[in-house]
Amino acid sequence: MEIFITGAAGHTGMFFLNYLSHSDIQISKIKCLVRPTTKITELNKFKQLPIEIVSGDITDLNFLKEVTRNTDVIINIANIRFTPLLQNAAISNKVDWLIAVHTTGRYSQFKSASAEYIEIEDKLLNDRKMNLTIIRPTMIYGSMKDHNMSKLIKFLDRNKFFPVFGNGENLLQPVRAQDLGKALYDILNNPNQTKNKEYNLSGLDKVSYNQIISLITQQLNKNTKIIHLPIKLSYQLAKLGQKFIPKFPIKDEQVLRMQEDKVFSHEEASKDFGYSPMAFKDGISFQIDEYKKSRSSKND
Repeated sequence: MEIFITGAAGHTGMFFLNYLSHSDIQISKIKCLVRPTTKITELNKFKQLPIEIVSGDITDLNFLKEVTRNTDVIINIANIRFTPLLQNAAISNKVDWLIAVHTTGRYSQFKSASAEYIEIEDKLLNDRKMNLTIIRPTMIYGSMKDHNMSKLIKFLDRNKFFPVFGNGENLLQPVRAQDLGKALYDILNNPNQTKNKEYNLSGLDKVSYNQIISLITQQLNKNTKIIHLPIKLSYQLAKLGQKFIPKFPIKDEQVLRMQEDKVFSHEEASKDFGYSPMAFKDGISFQIDEYKKSRSSKND
């Protein structure tokens, strides 16, 4: 089997490769597509895997057609927006199977968050000319390399006040990157059950945003003051910030989505390939321990 992977050097990709490195799946080559500026130090640690680093522009269809020749499976971890291009290249090269990591953002009640995802996925599914598996994780966390909980942990550790948009009772079901990497491995290892399927991959339990903040501050031993801001006011402030402040960290869409629950059943994944995610309180505890060790080493 020859595999082509986008996003292999990222958070989830590294855990997926780690599972592959301890498996007995027969793989002749693993092509990992990276940007020219990507650091590949971590990828080079997988000496036991037949990894070939490919550098190039993922938006260049001719390039994708060239580098996916003789490929059996394409795994897109990088971004949902690249899946149509990869499917096009895959069809040209008669690739057997495309596995794409998308997002439960498809289900958002706000069109600004969901419209693009729905359009992409519906077209992929309607024009399917090859085996296609779509997985939709919820918010991904799991180490200080993630782009979600790592920022929250650092902010809560460094500040005495924390603004929450709305009442903070909206429910989330964060999924650990380690569980997502294992899911990709199990999907690849169970083609008869997982080809041409769609899976929502959520965490084990539902937690409110307030509970998440409480769990983090308790383990950091912080007495952070939580300030709840009305959604409408927060939305207008986010719009102004985006307009006038370069790299403003909060998008108006993110504020709107603080009103909705983001909980999804992963029953189908559990049934088809034994998906069994970790409880959030345990997963975030491991991540905070990692943060504390990193913070301590910097202070030494």
